[in-house]
Amino acid sequence: MVSNTLRSRSGQIMAVIGIVFAVTGLISLAAGSFGQVLTHGWIYFWFGYLAWLLFWNPSVKVSSQGVVVDNLFQSTSLNWSAIQRIDTKYSLTLETNFGTVRAWAAPAPSRYAGMLANRTEATNLPSSSFVGNGLIRPGDLTTSDSGVAAYVIRSHWEELRDRGQLNEAEFVTTRISYIRISCFAALSVLATFGFIL
Repeated sequence: MVSNTLRSRSGQIMAVIGIVFAVTGLISLAAGSFGQVLTHGWIYFWFGYLAWLLFWNPSVKVSSQGVVVDNLFQSTSLNWSAIQRIDTKYSLTLETNFGTVRAWAAPAPSRYAGMLANRTEATNLPSSSFVGNGLIRPGDLTTSDSGVAAYVIRSHWEELRDRGQLNEAEFVTTRISYIRISCFAALSVLATFGFIL
């Protein structure tokens, strides 16, 4: 299986808009004086970092070894055998014996998206996408971020399940990103001083 990194399409657009806004703000400050960049520039650095942290950084990485869900301040790795259920009610959610892993990068669409969907969007989905009587949630539609991620994960997971290859020892590891937390805290303090000065 080829490794896939999935990110929210709308999130990427929001990240680019936020970062462009931050860069534009820094350029306009630099046109005034370098002193303004030193005092007020941190506000724009904070805003650009926040746009990256919220909208670009979160991802779902799928490989032959398993799935890595990278959220704001933590990353969770799990192998295929650890996945018990894949849900998309509010966002892509992987249920394991060790707890539930939710993906910030794969939000489910609003319930109105299901009303606007056509029948072709619900064809060729893995069997575990259906919740009963052939119904699927809007979050399972492949036009949504959660649906694309769920489709990729379910397809490989069901293939391994049907071949009887989900018999490895289950593992789920969570790693907190202290670097991201520290950067966010430092930029928040500096941006606060930028507002005060």
